[in-house]
Amino acid sequence: MNHRKHPLALLRDIEQRSLQNTRGLPQRAEARVRWHGIGFRIGNITLVAPLTQVHEILHYPKLTLVPGTLGWVKGLANIRGTLLPVMDLRGYLGQSAVSLDTHSRIMVIQQENLNVGLLVDEVLGLKHFDPQEAVTRVKKLNEAVKPYIQGAFLQSDQTWYVFNMATLAEAPQFLQVAV
Repeated sequence: MNHRKHPLALLRDIEQRSLQNTRGLPQRAEARVRWHGIGFRIGNITLVAPLTQVHEILHYPKLTLVPGTLGWVKGLANIRGTLLPVMDLRGYLGQSAVSLDTHSRIMVIQQENLNVGLLVDEVLGLKHFDPQEAVTRVKKLNEAVKPYIQGAFLQSDQTWYVFNMATLAEAPQFLQVAV
């Protein structure tokens, strides 16, 4: 009796046995669609920016002041040989300036021809939301913030407002920094 099979016959035999043992197993696992963003805080408002709109997050760097600019323009930072304008997001939105502490961070955005750092009170990390957590009705927000909000999520009794960095980068008043 010949115990040696032709290699192709052996492969067919292995395939057949494998198929017999997989009956009843799911053919495909459904992947959950989730929305991902970077959570951050300005004042008492918790926000989340689409992950694709935040280039990097930095500690507060040494800045060079730029004369003749509005109060919310903090200055210029040299980040790895590239000059980065730094803006106080709270100040721009008509609130009091960010009080620098160990939680303060710079969120770097790159939109079209704009590369800018936004000073925020705190970055709260990567956030993931299920589509069922999206809310249509949100509590009243500061009027200056509303134009940049494109929705919200409710997770663990916490409302996360979706802040659109692209809308901010296109706003004429954000681009007008001179006094």
